[in-house]
Amino acid sequence: DARDTLSLRELISTTPLVNDKAILEIGTGSGLISLYCLEFGARNVVATDVNQLAIANALYNAERMGFEDRFETRLVPLDDTSAYRVIGASERFDLIISNPPWENAAPKRIFEYAYFDPNFVLLRSLLDGLRDHLNPGGKALLAYGAVDGIQHLIRYSEDNGLRVRILDDRKLEDLPPVFV
Repeated sequence: DARDTLSLRELISTTPLVNDKAILEIGTGSGLISLYCLEFGARNVVATDVNQLAIANALYNAERMGFEDRFETRLVPLDDTSAYRVIGASERFDLIISNPPWENAAPKRIFEYAYFDPNFVLLRSLLDGLRDHLNPGGKALLAYGAVDGIQHLIRYSEDNGLRVRILDDRKLEDLPPVFV
């Protein structure tokens, strides 16, 4: 649902955040966020996903927009869906972006990997490897739509010595458990 990334896309389009940056998107889906980054000046984007149909869709969209020369996709195998599974140990990015699964539940079908992260294993792996894959001065932007996911993000970030800044001006305690 494109509505769940409106504020992220506004940030990309109104600031120099992505300008001439190497970007990694974890869980690209249709490629919407990656392609938006390219539209607003990203040097290149590597986009990953566990769903081969999502990867095909993202590539199709990149080709239609003329970004195929700066857009690379990588399919993450279902036997190890950790955040950096298909990223080389020495690969570094200026910006890591993800609109990761929000809810603590087990996916049963391939499309459910977009919504469910059992025990927040993907989130934990994303944060655990963040420093190893960011260039100096690099940043990560995560778009979450569930209170539980945000609370885990804050806790795991503290465990990793990472600083969290919530860009949404709504109060967490005022939000429903799952929101857009």
